[in-house]
Amino acid sequence: SEEPLLQLKMKSLVLDVVHNIDVVDQLLERRSVGGTDWVWRKQLRYYYENKKAVVRMHDASFEYTYEYQGNAPKLVHTPLTDKCYLTLTQGMHMGFGGNPYGPAGTGKTETTKDLARALGLACYVFNCSDQMNYQTMADIFRGLCQTGSWGCFDEFNRIPVEVLSVVAGQYPQAG
Repeated sequence: SEEPLLQLKMKSLVLDVVHNIDVVDQLLERRSVGGTDWVWRKQLRYYYENKKAVVRMHDASFEYTYEYQGNAPKLVHTPLTDKCYLTLTQGMHMGFGGNPYGPAGTGKTETTKDLARALGLACYVFNCSDQMNYQTMADIFRGLCQTGSWGCFDEFNRIPVEVLSVVAGQYPQAG
C-alpha cells in the first residue's frame, strides 16, 4: 500500500512548511530587505547557477552532489539544528571537519546525517570501540575519501588515545 509512503511525504512537507513560516516570520520581524541580511544568510539555501545546484549557508557554498537517500524521515527544525548546520558548514568552508558535542541522545548523529542529506551526500555512521586500531581507521578514511562520503563516528571517545594519535598524524595525508 502507498499509505505509509504518502504519510511520510506529508509529514516531511508539513515540517518544511512550518520551518519556512518560521523563517519568513523572522525576516518580517527584523524587517529584512535583502540577500545580505544575516537572518537570510544564516539559512540553508539552494540556488541553480551555471547549470549546477549550489547549497549555501552564510559564506559557505557547496555543490549539491545528488546522492539519492530515499524519502527518509525529516528532523524537526529547531534553532539548535540551525546553529549546528551553521557551525558545520562554516567549519567545512574553512577546510575543517566537525565535531558536534553534547550528551547522548540529543540528535548529534541525526543532525549530521540530515545535513549530509541536504547537501546530497552519503553519510556513513561508524560505532567506534576500543577494538579499533590505526589500520581500521585508515581503511575507513580511505573509503570515505574514495567515495566523497561523510563519516560520522559515534562514541569516538572509545578509540584508544594511542590510535587517535597515529590517526591525527596521518589524517592530512589521507586524501
